[in-house]
Amino acid sequence: MELEWAQIAIIALLLALIPLYEMNSSFKYYAKFALYYALLLAESVLVCILSLPRGRDPYNSRWASMVMPYTSLLLGVKFEVRGKENFRKVQNKPCVVVANHQSSLDLLGLTGTDVFTELTPIAGLAKKELMYAGTFGMCLLMIGTVFINRLQSEEAKETLERIKERMRETHLKLLVFPEGTRNQEAGLLPFKKGAFHLAISAQVPILPLVFSSYSDFYSKKEKRFTTGKVYVTALPPIPTEGKTLEDLPAFTESVRKQMLFTYNESSTPRLESNGLN
Repeated sequence: MELEWAQIAIIALLLALIPLYEMNSSFKYYAKFALYYALLLAESVLVCILSLPRGRDPYNSRWASMVMPYTSLLLGVKFEVRGKENFRKVQNKPCVVVANHQSSLDLLGLTGTDVFTELTPIAGLAKKELMYAGTFGMCLLMIGTVFINRLQSEEAKETLERIKERMRETHLKLLVFPEGTRNQEAGLLPFKKGAFHLAISAQVPILPLVFSSYSDFYSKKEKRFTTGKVYVTALPPIPTEGKTLEDLPAFTESVRKQMLFTYNESSTPRLESNGLN
């Protein structure tokens, strides 16, 4: 009898929360992120288990690509990948993939779409602290993420030297967010040069990947998270053959300008239609 009353109470509570979810944008924001992180936790456990036969291997990211689309569906965020033909231009070749970074939702646009499956083997570059982020950190480890200690420059250089050799030997693609942090505002932050230094020194191409603005459906500052669509555009790979480190500043800025143009082009029409630009 007590169990029945408990079930009735839970159902009544859930029914009472529905109007709050629909009417209060802040409540919806926190509720959707709670759901997102709960799903990430569950998916991380699943990916870790499925990855055990191969051990730590970038090919394990395919398990994440199988489950993440359902997370996007539940959150009401659709990702459309453009320029897929450019993925084929770097098949069986190493390259450095650079992408703008707006939110943890970027994970959905990478692993929940064709991006990771088309670019396999691909590994992300992440700060070392994330390796200790519980089950999520273990999942990152199992899918081959390269962790870098940003506080120890010599250790970071050694890590990048090792990954450079690995890229040449295994045709690995390395994903880097050159802004260095999440950008909550419009446009792109100035790029750090590490990814471009690596590409030039290894003489491998840069593949730019541009996420359109999330601001028509998501804002951390305004605590707003509704439904929306994001365009993920793969630009043609940019060669580095013949470039030297003297070209690094100009090359970095040139790639940033191309990405910023694509960001504005893919974002502006939707923002104007929603009165956000």
